[in-house]
Amino acid sequence: MEQLKVYIAGKVDKNSGFGTHYWRDEFCDKLRELSGRELENLDPTKNGAQDDEPEVIFGADVDMISRCGALVVYLSDDISVGGSQEILIAKYFKKPVIGFAPKGGKFNGRTKEHFGKVVVDYKDPFVFSTCDVVCGTIEEVGEALKTIDQIKPKTIDLIQDHQQIYLNRE
Repeated sequence: MEQLKVYIAGKVDKNSGFGTHYWRDEFCDKLRELSGRELENLDPTKNGAQDDEPEVIFGADVDMISRCGALVVYLSDDISVGGSQEILIAKYFKKPVIGFAPKGGKFNGRTKEHFGKVVVDYKDPFVFSTCDVVCGTIEEVGEALKTIDQIKPKTIDLIQDHQQIYLNRE
């Protein structure tokens, strides 16, 4: 199996649940073990652009996403705005997106009050509409990476497609 370039999106702050800026290294090591694939970690925290202007940092991340074979986004409860933007950038470049939304967390499977109604096993519409696969455990992410070549990525067209679903609902 050839090496797969992966862009791991998610919280950059050292105050994340991992306690370090460089959590992607261990995360990628675990994904290698679970998937049996050789993975090249395109790490946005190691692109050399951290001290540059915002446009350069954004451009560096866009470049890495354009070159990846898959984007894995860790949708922790404290994820920042960058992760959601990176998902849409991946859709623009027609890249498969695997969302890791821990079961019972903010985006996947908890009970939530939504517009005055209690929703059991809530699925965040922005996560489940934009990601190609949503996994509740890291083991499921490893399984998804095993079959990444079989995933037909959604594209940026999903925006208009879902708008049309809304307009046609009556």
